[in-house]
Amino acid sequence: MNADTGREAVYAAEIAAFEGTSYETLTPLADLLVLAQLIMTSEWWPLGDLSVVPARSDASSSSTRQRGADRPVVRLAAPQMTPATLVHEIAHVLAGVDQGHGPHFRRAHVDLVGYVFGDTEANWLLDAYGAMGLAPGARSWPVPPVRRATGGPVAL
Repeated sequence: MNADTGREAVYAAEIAAFEGTSYETLTPLADLLVLAQLIMTSEWWPLGDLSVVPARSDASSSSTRQRGADRPVVRLAAPQMTPATLVHEIAHVLAGVDQGHGPHFRRAHVDLVGYVFGDTEANWLLDAYGAMGLAPGARSWPVPPVRRATGGPVAL
């Protein structure tokens, strides 16, 4: 089975969940780095530090790569420097870069959206995944706390 089955549907679900929200607003890299640090230094985050860097100036899309045993590197393209893209790319790290956009990634994505943005936003994403016929898989990391409407670990 191709680990990246459903990639286009994942992208469509993200658009359905977050387009028109502040999570899709272009954000300075410095602010996104603060958000990444809040994730990586939280008690539940199991993977330690990772690098978040700007992509090449001509890149139109963001990516996460890992070479061998090296730490993963998140590269954010200028047109995609948004909180939603950062969370998407960090979900690749949590799930395992080799998992593509499959069920394990989708679980990591929903967990991170719940931790960073909140339970309402996690439900938006779950609903959008459901509409696309995409179910999240099982998690292999600690259950993160979910931010409630009254505030939580990360506020944008």
